[in-house]
This record gives sequence, C-alpha cells and structure tokens, in this order.
Amino acid sequence: MKQAILLIFLIAVSSCTDLDGSPTLSELEGKWVDQETKTDTLEFIRLEDGSALLRLGRGRELRNGYDLPKIGAGLYRFELKVKSISLHYSISSDSRFNEYFFEQRGSRLEIGRFYESENDDPVLTFKKID
Repeated sequence: MKQAILLIFLIAVSSCTDLDGSPTLSELEGKWVDQETKTDTLEFIRLEDGSALLRLGRGRELRNGYDLPKIGAGLYRFELKVKSISLHYSISSDSRFNEYFFEQRGSRLEIGRFYESENDDPVLTFKKID
C-alpha cells in the first residue's frame, strides 16, 4: 500500500514540473500577456509531432510604407532548463540558441528580455490569459 501511495505521489509531482525543476510544456501551453505593455504576447504551442514552439506576438507597425509585424515577432524554437530558456528565432540565419532567464510560477512567467520591447526592464513579466 505504501508503495502505491508513493508511486501516485511521484507521478503527481512529476506532472507538475520536470525532475530538474523546469516547468513542463503542459504548464506553459496557452497565451501569456506582458504585464507592462499589455500588447506583447507569448504563446507556447505543442505540435503534432510532440515538439513545441514559442510564438511572440507584438502587434503591427508601419515600416517603409508597409504594414508589418513588429520586429522580433514570430516563432522561436526553445529548450527549457532550470531557471533559463534557450531560444532560436526561426527566421534567423544564425543557428545558435541564446539563453535567457526564465521562471514560471502558476499564472506568472518571467523571462529575460530577448527582443526589443517598449518595456525597458531586463526581465519581462507575463501573466497567463488562457
């Protein structure tokens, strides 16, 4: 009986966070909005093949007479680590990942500023809206 209870406990704990302390994709899935700008959004998306992408939504702006997404908007490949996230911008010719501070607690997510935001803080705070 004790072994069954221990097994259930371990499954419950591991479903909340990875054993290394980083959040799971199921905790991150959905849309998050920047608490200062109220316009920038992050969306963690699980793909059919089991992989995942991060979509940064930034709104649009007029550049050279064209209505375009703001710079930095788009899809990023990511790898979660303890207290950090490695990101690769999908349209970048540089294949390297860059590492940023990352911490998620409940409906609050903090991430190092990886794009030119109107928010000058080195760490951006997002709140889950889904």
